Amino acid sequence: MSEAPAPAPARRPWPIRRARPLIALALAIGSFAWVASAQRAQGIARDETVYMSYGGRYAAWWSDLVTGVDDTLTEKAITAHFGGDRDTDGNREHPPLMKTLFGFSKKLFDDGLGWTGAVTAYRLPTAAMNGLLIALVFLFTSSVWGLAEGLIAALATLLLPRAFFHAGLACFDAPITTLWFAALYAYYKALGSRRWCLGFGVVFGLALATKHNAILLPVAIVAHYLWVALRSQRAAIARPPEGDRPVPPTVARRVLAWSRALGRGLWQTRPLALVAMVLLGPLVLIALWPWLWFDTASHIGAWLSFHLHHTHYNFEYLGDNWNAPPFPWHVAIVTTLLTVPVTTLLAAAFGAWTLAASAWRGAAAHAARAPALLLFLSAGVSMGPFLLGSTPIFGAEKHWAPAIPTLCIFAGVGVVAAARLAARALQRGRVLAATRAGLAEIVAIAGIATLVLVAAAVETVHAQPYALTDYNALAGGAPGGADLGMNRQFWGYAARGVLPYLNEHAPAKGEPPAPVYSHDASPAWGLYRSEGLLAKGLPDSGNEDRRGIEKSAWALVIHERHFNRHDYLVWNAYGTVQPVYVLRKDGVPIVSVYHRPLPLPASP
Repeated sequence: MSEAPAPAPARRPWPIRRARPLIALALAIGSFAWVASAQRAQGIARDETVYMSYGGRYAAWWSDLVTGVDDTLTEKAITAHFGGDRDTDGNREHPPLMKTLFGFSKKLFDDGLGWTGAVTAYRLPTAAMNGLLIALVFLFTSSVWGLAEGLIAALATLLLPRAFFHAGLACFDAPITTLWFAALYAYYKALGSRRWCLGFGVVFGLALATKHNAILLPVAIVAHYLWVALRSQRAAIARPPEGDRPVPPTVARRVLAWSRALGRGLWQTRPLALVAMVLLGPLVLIALWPWLWFDTASHIGAWLSFHLHHTHYNFEYLGDNWNAPPFPWHVAIVTTLLTVPVTTLLAAAFGAWTLAASAWRGAAAHAARAPALLLFLSAGVSMGPFLLGSTPIFGAEKHWAPAIPTLCIFAGVGVVAAARLAARALQRGRVLAATRAGLAEIVAIAGIATLVLVAAAVETVHAQPYALTDYNALAGGAPGGADLGMNRQFWGYAARGVLPYLNEHAPAKGEPPAPVYSHDASPAWGLYRSEGLLAKGLPDSGNEDRRGIEKSAWALVIHERHFNRHDYLVWNAYGTVQPVYVLRKDGVPIVSVYHRPLPLPASP
């Protein structure tokens, strides 16, 4: 097979080539350490409790397999750990990779070494994945556009309030962002090196084994591949080969030229990359998911069917509660505009404009492999389903998280482009001598990058640990988001913030327990107790309905629009509308605590 690989970029100076992996390593370690430390203040999300539990099961099965426990490979044993008859048995609606890592992390860092508590141990793999993402963003961006662009893009990716929050949870949203981007990077490298093709197939398989939205990634890959293939044959498209008999009319000749060019381009670009994606990716998924080792086709169908017909949970958006389609087409766009730091958005917009203008002039960096187009397609495919008005939107930005690295990379490009324009303006205005042009550019990059990143850092730090309640300056922060009628939170994780108050009023030793109607935090209640965050005299009252309230001495109401009915149920049962404590984020109520009044003494 003849190939026409893309021209190699000019080799960077040796010190820079050597520094890049060291900078990437430092970014990964620093990001991991920060997220791992910050997550200790985050409440436990409802979904985490499920993934932690099944992660322990999955890790136990793999341990049994390695140690040679009898009957581990039987269909009965695999089904008991990974599947079942119902849609959610064994948590088979979600692939197993991250859950398995959660389980092994718990066995190593909590059970084995005793270095962390259980919740932190479960969350460490997600924090590690986020560190890997920051490193990969730096490596990709710096290799295409430059060291400064790469460093700014990586830090912008780290300094995202919502993404930082998700990076500290034992869930799949941060990991799929990492593996989606890792697959993009591997594919991009594969276009210039045959050795990367197999790596691309493996990484795509890891993405499939992490979360179902990885099945969308090939749409971006194939679209990009077609563009690269056609672009490589643009000369043949413009002028049909000599010796061809004219085929009237002109339109027919053009169609023939395009068809021939596309065929050559598809064959000559790097078809092995697509083959690896189609064949190796699913094989990796199957290898990591024992439930797919038998009845493979029907089990894959059941997995995908669950998400194609996913329940439409409640979600507040611009003042309305949504729980059934058609949904507003602009949810993903508006939510992103109101949650990503404003300086990052502005830098990304300028970066996108700069790259588009460069492509229009035919001067885009690495034009043969079209990296900017690849990023744009990635973001479009990730967000695309939420523009249809039929895709569930209950998880907000976490569902289209793989689109965010594109914004941050464009922001890195935008900051450096703006700085260079500023430096040239100073030079043209004779504010600086021509000999100081390089210094002026460095100072401008540092200054603008500091403005962009410090603003993002302030928002990121301020948003924790209630980042799902926080909104950016464009929205007006948490109060502005509440006034706009944006979703205040989900998953019940904010209940952790009221535990200190409850502990202060917990029954003394020897007194009867005071059951708590823990509402949406009920699945995490036992973990809070095992982590030492909740007094023993405050058990969960049980059912998340009127029966649980009737049995309780305390009641929590976690503020989401569709939970308003719980306020009324508590008021009716307790005979009071006055909470004794309200947890707020910048003045916005997010959890209310009610206490059942003591009965009045009997009349004499």
